[in-house]
Amino acid sequence: MDNFKKYADFYDKIYKEKNYQEEAEFVKKVIKDCSSVKVDDILSLGCGTASHDILLAKSGFKILGIDGSPEMIGIAEQKAKKENADVRFKIADISEFEISEKFDFAMAMFNVVGYMIENETMEKMLQSVSGSLKNEALFVFDCWYGPAVLKSRPEDREKIIGEGIIRKTKQKLEIEKSIVDIKFEIMESGVVKAEENHKMRFWYLQELKYFLENNNFRLVKACNFLALDSNISEDNWNIFIVARKQ
Repeated sequence: MDNFKKYADFYDKIYKEKNYQEEAEFVKKVIKDCSSVKVDDILSLGCGTASHDILLAKSGFKILGIDGSPEMIGIAEQKAKKENADVRFKIADISEFEISEKFDFAMAMFNVVGYMIENETMEKMLQSVSGSLKNEALFVFDCWYGPAVLKSRPEDREKIIGEGIIRKTKQKLEIEKSIVDIKFEIMESGVVKAEENHKMRFWYLQELKYFLENNNFRLVKACNFLALDSNISEDNWNIFIVARKQ
């Protein structure tokens, strides 16, 4: 995977203000409120540097994190070892992987499904997840909601990370493909250190339901991210999907 190859070294610095603890607590609430299966083992798709996974492991869950970036997995392994967290890792394409284990719960956090820009890729990913879950187990993920993206369209941004690091983001909306084309530029002390292009898909509830039902899942809940009892709306890009394997 070319994405995150150079970006990996800056990833945790860029997202140091992201509230991973709150998000991990939200996942635990989803498990408590929505899972009919006792959850011990969690499959984490697109685990990145494993910030969610380490927190959940320290709460007692056993985690297998899968990511296509060797660079991100390398950082994740170092972090998990430092935190003495029970997290295992596998380098694999999350859209097409095979594992022999059956998990109690699966998650894809931080808009991982946005990278499933082709319908076929989404189908393969869901098939892989379904094959890795026990019956009645949940698969949860956050994603961008189409009506909200079209209402409040993407804008170019510049963020000062600290330590002389600046991230510049240029975004182009491709409405016919349901994609936001994002170009990242990371500068450190005035020097460009990394440039990457990420195409991110936004979704509509009916198409998500269609993909889920075609791949042995039933939509249980759609809500705003971090608000399990809320209703999705065009005022919030970030939504959260809870699906159950049939």
